[in-house]
This record gives sequence, structure tokens and C-alpha cells, in this order.
Amino acid sequence: MSFDFTVKPVGQLVIPPVVRPEPEVVQKAVATQLPAPQSVTATANASGSNAVASNAAKVGADTISRQVIFDQASAAMVYVSVDQSTAEVINQYPDSWQLKARAYFREQDQSKLQPRSGPIPTDRTA
Repeated sequence: MSFDFTVKPVGQLVIPPVVRPEPEVVQKAVATQLPAPQSVTATANASGSNAVASNAAKVGADTISRQVIFDQASAAMVYVSVDQSTAEVINQYPDSWQLKARAYFREQDQSKLQPRSGPIPTDRTA
């Protein structure tokens, strides 16, 4: 009895193209022709695609405050972006759950270094 686990190619994999019919709404739509002043044309440069994002960043940049804070419990630097108009935290690195975990593990490490005096409260003698 032979056990042959080698993969042998059989042939070229053919993936048929997926042709999706147009939705009924599109089929019933009426073609429109706008006058030249109201028509929209694509720009030749590629930087126009990010124009909306860059404009939004420029408008909101004056209301965003960026701060660097040292968290003593976790012994980590925290980078925070705060909206000055609403005092809401927009972005924070590291996240608050990461800071809590770092503080917890730091406290655990420090408790291991401290010498114990007396019995552990959970020890029982019979």
C-alpha cells in the first residue's frame, strides 16, 4: 500500500467572469444632459482625489490640540489629540486599556521585588 501525498497539477484553473445584471432602478433611469456650466469633468492631476481630505484636515487643524502626557501608573508616554471646542479625545496612543494593562503588570512586577513579612494571608495551617 502506498501513501502518496504529493500534489499533482491537473490543469489551468479557470475562473469564469461574474456578470451582474444592472439593478432595475438603473435600467429605468432617464439619461440626462446637463448644460456646460453645471457639468462636472475629471481633473487631469491625481492630487485632486485627496482634496476633500486635505481641506477637512486644514479646517479642523486649528481646533485640534495635540498633547504628550507621561502616565506614571504605567510609566508610558501617551500621545493625545483633543478637540478644543468640545474637549473630546479624538485619538490616543496607546489606548486606555493598554495603559491599564501596563499599570497592572508593572504593579505585579514591583510586588514581586518587595520582600514579604510574615505568612501569606491565604496560607493555612492544619
